Amino acid sequence: MKRKVQYFTLVEMLTVVAIIGILTAIVAPIVIIARDRGRETSAKSDITSIMTALKQLHSDYGKVLAKSGTDLKIGNTKIFTRSGFNNIAIFGIDDTNRKSEDAYDAMIAELTAPKNGKFSSTNPVSVNKRKKIYLEPRKEFNPEVDYDNQVTALYRDPWGNPYKVYVNIMLDDRMTIPYLDDDTGLKPPTTIFGNFAVYSFGANGEDDRGCNSEFETCLVEDSTEKSNHKKHDDIASWWI
Repeated sequence: MKRKVQYFTLVEMLTVVAIIGILTAIVAPIVIIARDRGRETSAKSDITSIMTALKQLHSDYGKVLAKSGTDLKIGNTKIFTRSGFNNIAIFGIDDTNRKSEDAYDAMIAELTAPKNGKFSSTNPVSVNKRKKIYLEPRKEFNPEVDYDNQVTALYRDPWGNPYKVYVNIMLDDRMTIPYLDDDTGLKPPTTIFGNFAVYSFGANGEDDRGCNSEFETCLVEDSTEKSNHKKHDDIASWWI
């Protein structure tokens, strides 16, 4: 006697597909949120590590940037300064100034791999003459290869961008942080205690000068800017 084979009906199959779709719709946002939170946590950890390394370098040498005449330099790269904001030296991610990123890479390499072959008599370390490691190198960084040939193995945020670094040239433990451009209507510059600040552009990859929608401090009176505020997602050392 042949056993009767049971098949799924079309209605049953559609029901299963519908249930899977509903479960996916519920779980997917949770997974995305968890992933984003993980990236934010990773960025905060990087920022804390870079800040600690800069403070230790300053503690050992009394400075973190080299001086050539009136210019501040990292290696052979001149540092951009913003005199209108308490003499801040700025380097790191910058779509309009490749040298700013070159300076950032040289600084990170000096903190993580001061004995790297890229450093030489013509391209010396700026401050770290004792060649002490202040910042744990990335696992993917190869100390045998010139750092400028593996810049993505230097410190990048979880979205693949270099961090932005502010250094107070005066080294007087008070620094003015400018919020966006002065004509945007965003909150005016704020003063923080310390000589260093580091931040990530966050998931949107845009320079919001440290503004983040989670913090009321970034809110403005202008209605247009308020509507744009939700897009601000920078992760900054002064919020950590």
